[in-house]
Amino acid sequence: MKKRRSFLFAIFLLFLFPISYFTLNEYINFDTLSAIIFLVVVGFLIIKYRKSLDFQVMLKLFMIPLIYAVLSRTKFGLKFMDKAASKYRELVKFLGYCFIGVGFIGMVYISIQILVLLSSLFLTPREASQAVSPVLPLTNIPGLGYLSFWHFLISIFIAVLIHEFAHGIVARAHNIPVKSSGLGIFSVVVPLFPLAFVEPDEKRLNKEQDVVQYSIFSAGPVINIIFAILVYVILAFAIVPIENNITQPIGFSFNGMLENYSAEQAGMKSGMIINSVNGVEVLDFQSFTEKTGPLNPDQELTIGVDNGSAFRIVTKPSPDDPEKGYIGILTIQNERMIMEKYSSFNKPFFWLKNLLRWVAILNLIIGLMNLLPIIITDGGRMLKILLGKLFRDGKKADKVWLFIGILFIFPIALALLLRLSFWVLSLFGVA
Repeated sequence: MKKRRSFLFAIFLLFLFPISYFTLNEYINFDTLSAIIFLVVVGFLIIKYRKSLDFQVMLKLFMIPLIYAVLSRTKFGLKFMDKAASKYRELVKFLGYCFIGVGFIGMVYISIQILVLLSSLFLTPREASQAVSPVLPLTNIPGLGYLSFWHFLISIFIAVLIHEFAHGIVARAHNIPVKSSGLGIFSVVVPLFPLAFVEPDEKRLNKEQDVVQYSIFSAGPVINIIFAILVYVILAFAIVPIENNITQPIGFSFNGMLENYSAEQAGMKSGMIINSVNGVEVLDFQSFTEKTGPLNPDQELTIGVDNGSAFRIVTKPSPDDPEKGYIGILTIQNERMIMEKYSSFNKPFFWLKNLLRWVAILNLIIGLMNLLPIIITDGGRMLKILLGKLFRDGKKADKVWLFIGILFIFPIALALLLRLSFWVLSLFGVA
């Protein structure tokens, strides 16, 4: 009976998406519909199998969980970890030791970036806070552009999978048991991010030498960074040359605007493709700057876009240099259109290109953010081991560790709070 119900449910899921899409495609786009169905299906599965799942609540209001993770412990991938660690044991150990140096360099780099952010939040709070945003699907990410649901889902799954497997393989190379692995969902009220995890034997791990622990903790984030670099190499030396051969330039787009600057006030929208200035065609951003020359404050421009509209822009003083003019557009990207003879490859080619781009970006973000020395990250655990050796007093080491963690969480939380505050104020016309 249970098998029959599971079979019927699988059939229902198989037909749910196409039925929903053809029924609702006039009212909702493919991307948004995918996200809604994903939430519904995952929510249903969590409720159905709740007794066999592990709920780890991090924050709740009264009895309602707000931030929590739902984990399904399995033996997924354990044989692969054992096999890889056994076959390449010495190589894995060597790479793990190399990862330690890269990990600490990455920790220093991302820590400096967060401290620079903190100083910017006090000097130029509006501009600095606009550069910080949660990486969520169906949104425009400052400096990166629009993140579709499927690009997000595939990219984040790849990133967390290789991250956790790297931890597991290095742990097994040092003969530390991995008790379980599995999949899960990180949730903020509703399910948001897919997770993968491995669970090494913590008691055995804590008894190992510091260098072994460092190598295991650094393996995940460093592998994410290395993988991101490899994908960027593929994009640069394989995808971009193909793109240059099958496309032609059509202008440049932008995926963000500074509030109360010329572009926003003129009614321009993120994603528009600029293809002319003052009646002269421009095929990329370089030709735009050549036609306009150095901009001055209060300079008038007529900017044409891909839908045939034209916008009269009066430049304002740049926030970086008041003597220069600025129209207030962000995340500029040259745009190309596929040639007519290759038109059948248009959607699949650019979908694949954007997928690879987001795979690289999210691996880099996850790698670097996991090296940030805060309590819940791999970098935080590396720092805790280091402080334990620097301070003979364990309680003092823990206090310093906690202080450093709060120090680096504060700028991120402040930036997000300021961003939200400026957005709310803009709704009321105050800012």
